[in-house]
Amino acid sequence: MKFPSVPGRTTDGRRVHLPVDFEGEQTLVVLSFHRRQQSLVDSWRGFAKELREKYDHFDYYELSVTGGNSGMLPPTTMGGLAPSNARNRLDENTVFVPVDKNAFQRRLGIVGEQTIYAFLVEDGDVVRQAAGVLTPKTAEALESLLSEYETAQSRWSELGSESVEEQSES
Repeated sequence: MKFPSVPGRTTDGRRVHLPVDFEGEQTLVVLSFHRRQQSLVDSWRGFAKELREKYDHFDYYELSVTGGNSGMLPPTTMGGLAPSNARNRLDENTVFVPVDKNAFQRRLGIVGEQTIYAFLVEDGDVVRQAAGVLTPKTAEALESLLSEYETAQSRWSELGSESVEEQSES
């Protein structure tokens, strides 16, 4: 399934368009729908930062999905926080996504907004997903996927360089 194409705004006010502006080859996207879900999001944050340090091809984003059925933003989009206050309380990887929540959820195949969701995205495609707090089993599976991807990418690089060497010897 494709990750929906949506506009967003970072905590420093920069406009982004997702998934095009995701920076990682593999990107963890943690979605929340309510400010009260921040503790669930935080359960992913530390681990995601560790993974970002370990794997050059990996990045993560915390998406705060705002808006109602109309997709229009209320004046307190960021829960009443001014952008400067939002920067102090939220991660630098937080993106506010003003969309029709119901349509966005349908496109991702999720039901409701009672919990958070995490998606691993590669080239705009969702390859894995989880719901709720990060568990040790989910963390282990995610790190295994990143490691396998890194290994496969280096094998492709090695094969490519061998092919170039063979052609230059001819």
